[in-house]
Amino acid sequence: MRVVKVMNNSLLLALDDSGREVILMGKGIGFNKSIGHHLKSEDIEKVFVLKDRSISKNIIRLASEIDSTYFELAKQVIDYAIDTYGMVLMEHIYLGLTDHLSFAVKRNNEGILIQNFYTQTLKRFNPKEFQVGLYALQLVRERLSVELPEDEAGNIAFHFINAQTNNLNSTDNQKIFETVKGILDIVKYNFSILYDEDGIGYTRFVTHLRLFAQRLVNGGQDLYDYEDSFYTYVLESCPREYECVKKIGVFIREKFESKLSKQEEMYLAVHIHRILEEYAQRKKT
Repeated sequence: MRVVKVMNNSLLLALDDSGREVILMGKGIGFNKSIGHHLKSEDIEKVFVLKDRSISKNIIRLASEIDSTYFELAKQVIDYAIDTYGMVLMEHIYLGLTDHLSFAVKRNNEGILIQNFYTQTLKRFNPKEFQVGLYALQLVRERLSVELPEDEAGNIAFHFINAQTNNLNSTDNQKIFETVKGILDIVKYNFSILYDEDGIGYTRFVTHLRLFAQRLVNGGQDLYDYEDSFYTYVLESCPREYECVKKIGVFIREKFESKLSKQEEMYLAVHIHRILEEYAQRKKT
């Protein structure tokens, strides 16, 4: 393996022995490395062959925006899930979990706490995934001295539920795809925008929609009318986004005979707000 580019201490872009571009992951793998350096196989913990361009592009983009510590944390949590519970996971979890951990710590440091109403349900019906979430919280506490609330273990568990290749059948996958696409179309046509599919805001939005759609397909969408000061703040600050969320609510009601919880309304409004911010920024450049 020969180094092409050092992205951070945990990620390298390299050429393998066949001349293919690959992304290499390993703790400290990028430290003191330069272009052309030949790597030893024992230094490499994970290889991403660049056949899935969307995953590789977003890993490269995240590497420029997120501290390498979060890549290492995500890798350690994923290894724990595989080694302890034998989970077979799709590769997109490396991207989604890294981004989630970084964003969760950022929210916590800013004093923004979002309650997860599915925590007790996850403990009961998905104990393995929830335990993985608790392990992630333990690592964050040990490595970063940040105490994330237990609800965050539930949010992390959703990533592992969604990423397991043996969790979904083809019919469920089709329903999830249709739901995600339907919501993306509502937002796109409501605001007359074009998505930047390589953008972090779009990636986060799609990841959230996949998790949300899977809960709907599996009948796990509980209904709560819980409102707090942050919910009120989001809705008052994002009136355009909330009007769009109402249209999404109609779509969900017609498709699943269910309605959006207050928590989900808030999440969707925040993600749509970020999408609009990214779009406005692109138009300026």
